[in-house]
Amino acid sequence: MFDKFSQPIRGLWLTDFDGTIKPELAPVSPADLRALADLKKRGWFRAVATGRSLFSFARAWQPGLEFDALIFSSGVGLCSWGPLGPGPLISARVFTPREARAAVGAALSLGLGFFAYQAPPDNHHFYYHRPRRAPLGFARRLEIFPVQNQAWSAGLFEGRRPPVLSQVMIMAPNEDIERVEADFRRLAPGLSLLRSSSPFGDGCIWLEIYPPGVSKGRAAAALAGRLGLPPSRTVAMGNDYNDRDLLDWAGRAFISRQAPAELRSLYQTLPPAGQGSLARAAELVFDGRNKAEAR
Repeated sequence: MFDKFSQPIRGLWLTDFDGTIKPELAPVSPADLRALADLKKRGWFRAVATGRSLFSFARAWQPGLEFDALIFSSGVGLCSWGPLGPGPLISARVFTPREARAAVGAALSLGLGFFAYQAPPDNHHFYYHRPRRAPLGFARRLEIFPVQNQAWSAGLFEGRRPPVLSQVMIMAPNEDIERVEADFRRLAPGLSLLRSSSPFGDGCIWLEIYPPGVSKGRAAAALAGRLGLPPSRTVAMGNDYNDRDLLDWAGRAFISRQAPAELRSLYQTLPPAGQGSLARAAELVFDGRNKAEAR
């Protein structure tokens, strides 16, 4: 699976992408690109763990951004990654038909608009149901993916080949997210619910619904198991709510200085994306190890 390592793997380094190493309007910094290359020389396996789909991440990826595996859609899928981009799909999760009906049915019962995403690697294709009062982010999502979207209809579940779904996403105002999440859990128990901040500045939280057990932390644990590494040999970086279980699982955790305040109080903070955050984290990790070994 990961045959490019001729030497023993010393550790697993995981980083979120948007808002952690990738600024909104600029590429990953040269300092962070160099730090990623240095991690390989040190024998570390490097993985990006992102909420983006495989397609969306590939569009944002830049040559010179070196790493070994991609956890995408917050843990729905895992693929290898090389100098030319994505490699084979290693694992993917989808809803059972019953789970998909529960997720979509809960969104409809709550009167919420939603996006329902197809199975990897094509989970950039999605169905949408527009709410009566759509937030800014809803329309922007449709504009960004004009070819990949299709209006939802009740008959889709009734056909001979109902769609296979991997994720449902709804948008709720910040002040309503606690109620919406509680209601969703009541209507569709057992599914994995993750929050992330809207990138559109529209005062919304995105509630992302996945098959049971899907999260960045669970995907990272499975990857570490494949590599034969315990959590103590892992480092993770993030910037948002959907990174929290990843940061809690990792042996060493860092968060962006621009993360929500309630998260900044839990982990060691790093410079904002674009200002060498990964390079700084590596400095802290390896400087601390070198000092410990010198004692």
